[in-house]
Amino acid sequence: MFPSRRSCRMLIIFTGAIPFACAIGLCFTWRADNALLRTQAMAITAHLDTDSARIRAVNDWVYHNQGFDKNHHYFLVPALGPTPVQVIQHGGDCADKSRLVAAMLNNLGIDAGLVMISPCWYCGFIHTVVEARYEGGRMVVDPTWDIDYPSGDGGFLGVTDMAGTNRGQERLAELRQKRGTTDKIAHMPAADATFEYAVAINWDRDVVTRGIAATLQLIGYQPETLLRPRMLEDPKLILILVLLATTTVIVLGSFVLGLAVGAKTKGADKHLQRGGIRTDLA
Repeated sequence: MFPSRRSCRMLIIFTGAIPFACAIGLCFTWRADNALLRTQAMAITAHLDTDSARIRAVNDWVYHNQGFDKNHHYFLVPALGPTPVQVIQHGGDCADKSRLVAAMLNNLGIDAGLVMISPCWYCGFIHTVVEARYEGGRMVVDPTWDIDYPSGDGGFLGVTDMAGTNRGQERLAELRQKRGTTDKIAHMPAADATFEYAVAINWDRDVVTRGIAATLQLIGYQPETLLRPRMLEDPKLILILVLLATTTVIVLGSFVLGLAVGAKTKGADKHLQRGGIRTDLA
């Protein structure tokens, strides 16, 4: 006996309501986290009137906040890593602190994303920094070493500006001399200021990423110029999106299953009707 179309739909709707409710609840905590990040970022940049100054101030604050050891806190599962608020509370390594800088800048309305540095193509990533949009273009800041890269004409340098040049190493040498041998930057590897193989997203990672990159190129975008999406560095946000996507799949599934159940029910009814007719004729 086939279940009714209504009972199937009610079961699927109930199933879909679970991830949707979880997404809504998680959204409230995510908004609370962002309110905290925004409050802190606004306090840091209260008297600054340019985005470049705000970016530098946030980077400097994150550098001095907490330590530099890997943050082993995480949200729900270790693979997602720490939330930006957990980085505020416990510090972190280059990827953790860069995650926090980007999140704080995003809450100030400044586009920012992480950039991963590698010493060569197909080598592993050795360092993470932040690239952000400012009034003159893009600029790189590094919260692990408290460094940014002025262009010399009042502006700042982005990843593209420094790729294939020694401008990063020149800036490192300048700050080493300025700050002295007792400053942390004296131990900064030159490779951390080399942007020849720096990427926001590893488009060559697998078939899926290569396919996405090819699609973006077809519709007129240059994948290598895109900032890293915030969802990739915000555990709560990515879970919200996954839960909402799950809900959407379940809703669409309920529609398809409803059609299938309806078709089977109609087929069963016709079969019974035909059987009844043959019995009457006999």
